[in-house]
Amino acid sequence: MVNQEKEIEKKVKNYVSTEGITTKQLEIGLWYVEHKRQLKLVLIGFLILISAAFWAYGLYGFAYYIARGMNDDEILIKELVQTNSAGHDYIKQVSAKGLAIAPVEILRPSEGKYDLYGKLKNDNPKWWAEFDYYFMAAGRPTEKVKGYILPEEIRYLTALAQALPYYPADSRLIIENISWRRINRHQIADWPAYRASHLEIASAEIKFIPARDNPLSEKLGLNQLSFKAINRTAYNYWSVGFVILLYAGDQITGLNHYALNDFMSGQTRLVEISWPGDFGRPDRVEIIPEINIMKDDIYIKYDGGVGQEK
Repeated sequence: MVNQEKEIEKKVKNYVSTEGITTKQLEIGLWYVEHKRQLKLVLIGFLILISAAFWAYGLYGFAYYIARGMNDDEILIKELVQTNSAGHDYIKQVSAKGLAIAPVEILRPSEGKYDLYGKLKNDNPKWWAEFDYYFMAAGRPTEKVKGYILPEEIRYLTALAQALPYYPADSRLIIENISWRRINRHQIADWPAYRASHLEIASAEIKFIPARDNPLSEKLGLNQLSFKAINRTAYNYWSVGFVILLYAGDQITGLNHYALNDFMSGQTRLVEISWPGDFGRPDRVEIIPEINIMKDDIYIKYDGGVGQEK
């Protein structure tokens, strides 16, 4: 008898109707029907509690604004007006200053040919610029060239061996499409140190022989310049430009430009240049390396990694 009751209880517990409803699902449904009113009251109470909390927070915020917020807003408005005035002065103070352009200088290395140059100075310690430039000389423009200038740098912009109908006393240097860029302190924390490490290119054993002092070159009127260029940086460069200035006292009497390709770190290269002109023997020769070290594509990258430094 006891076994029979257990068998019946087991069958009832595992009963599944023709619709697929089990005894357990029927028990859950019965419990829900019996407690439906209580569940509804609990849900209503929970919603009332949440609403009361939001209302209390809203009333508190409104009361706080009436008591203190309106006064704080008036103070903030006054501060904003003062900040805007100070901000204008601050922006003016930190913005890039214009480039200083010296009058164009003119050299005549040979009959009918003129070398034009303009001295450009950037007094900004944190800004560099890219631009286009050309010269207006003897009523005609020279070829437009892309240029740049680094922070606190002096550049010599040139147009060499220009064939002009007469002495271009009206020459002007025209700079267009100037684009200023601020040094990113997160990438370059110490600009002077960065500049020095990237532009440590020296010139040694400089020898200049005027055409008049060389019987082999005198008839052709060719001057001879030789020097050793030394790359003391940790970088390989696709191309390094050199501006060459000849001086008599403080006066520039001749200039030229030369580019050295594939200039590797630690390398010493002999440079030999011949160019026409009657310059005489200069008191000194200045050789200025030119590399836009703010550009990524100037470096010959090493095969071992993504950086440029050896």
